[in-house]
Amino acid sequence: MTHRIDRGDAWTIAAFGGLLAVTAALIALTGGMPDSTALAERYVLIVAVPIAVGLYAWRDGRHARFGRLLVLSGFAWFLPSLSTSSSDLLYTIGRLSGWTVEAGLIYLVLSFPSGRLTGRTDDLLFGAAVALVAVLYVPTVLIDQSLPQPSVWASCQAPDCPGNAFAILGEPAILDSAIVPLRELLTILLMVAVAARLAQRVSAATPLMRRTLAPVLAIAILRVGTFGVAIGSRRWGASDAVIDALVLLVVLGLPALSLAFLLGLVHWRLFTADALLRLAVGIRRDPHPEELRELIATALSDPSVELGYRDPRASTGWVDGDGEPVPAPGDSPGRCCTAIVDEGRPVAAIVHDDALADQRSFVQTVGSYALAWEDNHRLAARVEESLRELRESRARILAAADDERRRIERDLHDGGQQRLVALRVRLELADETMRESPARARRMLRQLGAEVDAALEELRSLAAGVYPSLLADRGLTDALRSAARHSPVPASVDISGSDRYSQDVEAAVYFCCLEALQNVAKHAPDASRVAISLERSGDLRFAVRDDGPGFDTAAAAGHGLVNMRDRVAAVGGTLEINAVSGGTEILGTVPVGAP
Repeated sequence: MTHRIDRGDAWTIAAFGGLLAVTAALIALTGGMPDSTALAERYVLIVAVPIAVGLYAWRDGRHARFGRLLVLSGFAWFLPSLSTSSSDLLYTIGRLSGWTVEAGLIYLVLSFPSGRLTGRTDDLLFGAAVALVAVLYVPTVLIDQSLPQPSVWASCQAPDCPGNAFAILGEPAILDSAIVPLRELLTILLMVAVAARLAQRVSAATPLMRRTLAPVLAIAILRVGTFGVAIGSRRWGASDAVIDALVLLVVLGLPALSLAFLLGLVHWRLFTADALLRLAVGIRRDPHPEELRELIATALSDPSVELGYRDPRASTGWVDGDGEPVPAPGDSPGRCCTAIVDEGRPVAAIVHDDALADQRSFVQTVGSYALAWEDNHRLAARVEESLRELRESRARILAAADDERRRIERDLHDGGQQRLVALRVRLELADETMRESPARARRMLRQLGAEVDAALEELRSLAAGVYPSLLADRGLTDALRSAARHSPVPASVDISGSDRYSQDVEAAVYFCCLEALQNVAKHAPDASRVAISLERSGDLRFAVRDDGPGFDTAAAAGHGLVNMRDRVAAVGGTLEINAVSGGTEILGTVPVGAP
């Protein structure tokens, strides 16, 4: 979590930090120290710059924790400014604070950029700094009559400096002969160790992380190294000019460290923007999976990047860009796994160098590009599949229409046409008979009435096969009930409402249900019942269920079932054919507007 600070709190902290900086400057100007103006300017920088940069990082969000540490450091570095006061109490508090904030500074530089100590070595170095200050520095304020001079935090020279307000015991000889040399030697060794640790972090960083680490850690190495040299120079009696120069570098190293962090942060933001832009341009070229991995590796400056996509159908639950199963990604020595989350569930993962562990937001942003690429490919595949199905469906519909026209032509030729031809022949015979035997001709004409009725019935049946008159006149309710009454297998109809719909929708639902009834009669003659249901709940839903032996729906690809799917798909609906316990279930949904 980033824990950004809101604008109101930021302005409040900025105002308080400005007040501390002004207060530090006023104490320096009125304290009677040499070069009071220069001291005032230094403390304004020491207090104000870390707070300002820290607030910027805090508002940025990705480095919010380190930004908070910088703000706290700015507040803490106000306390050593009290050592510029002429008051014994304030001077002593300032000198005592100067020792303690050095331990805090070590934590600050070791925790960059995450704001946390990330290794056992860092923990040991910070622990050593705290122990050194707590054991060999802070207790000596009770027995040291005049605190060591010159000081990093105050420019006075003994005997012109204020006295130690906390000295309550006499100064033992062991203080100058053993304790002070020991603590200064340990301080120099500690600073060398911290500088070495920082140098090791820079050398071990990836090129990407080095862009952020290098400016800050270079200044940090210079500052801690200079601090150690300054202590050694004071011990070994270097000239005042050398010591003053070293002290100035040590003091200005604090705001310089903050500015270096700002530089690294800005450089990082520019780099990430450029990296994401190049990645977006590369993805527009529709790269292959391996090319996509290389684009992401370039963006992260980590050639060993690995990508995985969540796929529950795979044996491991994860696949690579080619759809091949891969082991579930996770952390390993030197490697870190960042999950890409969509709607609260992991959909992809990037395995990368653990140097990027503190930049997970950037890695997740890069991963979202990979996810977008995967989504585009998946959608493109689905569109292509839909287009293929549409082409096949259209071809089947055209073929079905041709078949239907041929059937109608055949039925007309074999049925109604033959009856009408026969009627014409018999009418001619009746006309010829009329001249010879009118009575016999009248009997023949009366017999032709039954033939006309049969021809009419033939034509009605043919017309009903094209579009049932009952469906056109009365709608789905009556048409389905009529179909159920004529079903060879006993059928029941449960219909909620009696709305009328468009002719296309009613025809699609009716013929699907009729085909289902015919399938039951043909494939499940032992079924004891068939249930037809129709309801309107937003969309129009229908179902046909039987209690027959069922069948393998995956293997069932007969002409009738394909026609059913095509009919429903033609009006924008969907059809499911399921084998259930004790029968078969056909479920259809058709989107409809107002009845």
